Formats: sequence, C-alpha cells, structure tokens
Amino acid sequence: MLSKLLSLLSTAKGAAAATAIAAAAVSTGVAATDQDVRDAVTNTVQNLTDAKDAGQPAVVTARNKADSDLRTAFHTNQQSLEKLHSTHVGSTDRATLETTIKTADDALRAELTTALDKAATMTIGREGHESSGAQAAPDIKVAFTAQAELDAWVTSEITAMNLIEQNAETAVAALPTFTPGKPADAGKPDNAGKPAELPAHP
Repeated sequence: MLSKLLSLLSTAKGAAAATAIAAAAVSTGVAATDQDVRDAVTNTVQNLTDAKDAGQPAVVTARNKADSDLRTAFHTNQQSLEKLHSTHVGSTDRATLETTIKTADDALRAELTTALDKAATMTIGREGHESSGAQAAPDIKVAFTAQAELDAWVTSEITAMNLIEQNAETAVAALPTFTPGKPADAGKPDNAGKPAELPAHP
C-alpha cells in the first residue's frame, strides 16, 4: 500500500491531486498510522504548490496582486460610503446627503476603472513563447521589470480612492444632524408636566 501511494504521489499533477490522494489515505487509515506516508503527502503537496508558483510568470503575479489590492481598496471605501446613508439629517438636507454620496461613489468607480486599465497596460507583456500563425516567431522572453513602477501606481490610486471617501465624510459631517426619537424641548415651560402647587393651608 505504501509503495503504491508513493508511486501515485510521484506522478500527481498539481497540489489538488496530491490532496485528493491524501484524503483517500486518511479514509483508509494509512496516513494516520504510517509516518512515511504522512511525510510523503506533506512534502509532495508543498513541492507541487511551490512548483506551480515558481512556474507562474512574474508579470501574471504582479497583475493579479495589483488587481486584488485595487479592488479591495475600492470595496472598503464603498462600504464606508454606504454607511453614510444612515446619517440623521433633516428632510431639507436629505437630498444633499444622497447627492454627496452618489457623487463620491461615481468618482470611486471611475478611479477604480482608471487604476485597473493602467495596471493592465503596465503588465501587458508576458514571458514565454509567442507565434504568429503559420510563420513561427522566435521565442520571446520578456522579463517583467516594472514592478516598482506598478507598486507606486497602485499605492497612488489607493490613496486617491481613500481621499474620495474621506472628502465625502467631511462633506456629510458638515450637514446639520439631529438625534431621532427625542422630542424637541423648545417652547415648553420649565414646569411642564409637573402638578400645580397646592395653596398653603390658612
């Protein structure tokens, strides 16, 4: 059983296959009782995972990370804008509140689009073999050298998106607010609700 499992591990394609083999071993009780099997499974999963990451072109890794970082910043700022809808303002200021939030949301979306487009442009090159139809082109291996520039761009765009949200918060904070559920006390006499004083006994 051990030799068969090790053989399967040596030919598995990808960490997912190794994980499936590991699961099968556990279900049969082999991995739980044989240290060699447990070590083989662990090492194979790690090696296949490392090989997969190492084989991915640097430009793909850079593009994926930039995309993820930009979308995360957008999502975080958009959630903050959504919370501003619950700000308690008077009926005359409600339209101003909604317009302020919508304007910021539109600007946020436009900034994300600009950021993603530029990031895609900066990572358009790729490493590997290219060919053009019947006429095979020579191997083209273009190293990705714009990582620092891409990182700076992503940082600047995240800062810009943060600023859009912060400006919206500042604008909303300047609107008059009130505390709901509390009746206005204006115009009430100081002794409102108190029983009238009884006249003194003669």
